[in-house]
Amino acid sequence: MKKKILTVMLAMSLMASLAAPAFADASEITGRVMYGSAETDPTECANEQVDEDGFYDDEDGYAVNDLIIGPFSYDADEKNLDLAQPQYGETAYFLLTGLYPVLDTDGTLESYEVKLLEDSDSADGLKVKTDWEEGDDIVDDVAITKKKINQVGTYEDGDFTLDAGAQEELENSYDFESGTYYYMVAITIEESTSTSDADIIGTLTLDKSSSPDADEIAFDIAVTVDWEESYRENTDYDDVDGDIEIEADTYYSVSFDGDDEIEITFEDDSYFVVDISGQGSTLIYYDTDFNSRIAAQYPLAELNFWNGNGARFNRTGEFFLSTGDDSDYAQFLYQINSDGTLSEVPGAEYDDADEGFYFNTRTLGQYVYSDMELDLTVQEEEEETTDDTLVVTPVEPTTPVNPSTGAKA
Repeated sequence: MKKKILTVMLAMSLMASLAAPAFADASEITGRVMYGSAETDPTECANEQVDEDGFYDDEDGYAVNDLIIGPFSYDADEKNLDLAQPQYGETAYFLLTGLYPVLDTDGTLESYEVKLLEDSDSADGLKVKTDWEEGDDIVDDVAITKKKINQVGTYEDGDFTLDAGAQEELENSYDFESGTYYYMVAITIEESTSTSDADIIGTLTLDKSSSPDADEIAFDIAVTVDWEESYRENTDYDDVDGDIEIEADTYYSVSFDGDDEIEITFEDDSYFVVDISGQGSTLIYYDTDFNSRIAAQYPLAELNFWNGNGARFNRTGEFFLSTGDDSDYAQFLYQINSDGTLSEVPGAEYDDADEGFYFNTRTLGQYVYSDMELDLTVQEEEEETTDDTLVVTPVEPTTPVNPSTGAKA
């Protein structure tokens, strides 16, 4: 009888704590709180750790609660929780919570409070199951993970801005402490070349057989996956009929609507002039990340890379690849083919005054420029050496190289 009364009192206390008013300026967190349904109430599972004298034994940790918070993105470099919705190729995170004992002055259990789950004993043996109604084709993996969180906020152009209201609510309602590692459910999303958004809808179920149990706690979740710079979210990229600017390391889902030439300008001063008649929606991306695999084949060469995502246009346009500060040595241009081999870029010409290469293309591909002519047969020899079952034949140029440029481009 004593334990039954304690259970009822604890349940009432828990309900009261969950009903506490949210901060007016912290709706970013309030709107992400999700309650689940469990076969056995988490409070009853927590009470398994209470002895007959009312003392809580925390040797096995704390009960997983039927409340999660999400979705969030996460910046692995700065260890910040990002309030932005996850994009394709990223991961959606849901913070787990546990029931932590509040002790009376004599050390006996008084009630439970809901905190973000940080204890390894609490999460040990915790499993997550999924039942997707929609979006299972874009879910790569689902797992329990533990991440350090420094701050909560948003990123814009790579710069982080703290959301004081969101962080305050996590601190006051769920005992968040900066620099602490917390457990989360991580839903890894497949990469995509689609310009459409997608929904992940279904049920996450947490289960743990070891004490304290988590008995089939089911959460109905919905995650909308889209590109950060999408025409659905940003009118600058909706029905575009004029020039646009593209920053590095960012995907742009652009809806075109025009019948004239426009200029797509990239952050490194490269640009693409193309007729967008009938173009429709297109996903555009580029970065200048270094390709160590290719560089290893040419250790004597000074190499730089321009990596497009293969965005294809209906009409051929003129692409200018700026070599900028590297113009004093950039003399030879190659394209990186889909199989990883290099080939010369048909018709490319280097302009000393403009400091870059001009060539015609329909596709924003991947390119590497060098201070020396590269021996393309090295690729074949290396592939034969490392795997004698695979022979890669370099792609031959389709048009002669213009001798007036002095460049193998």
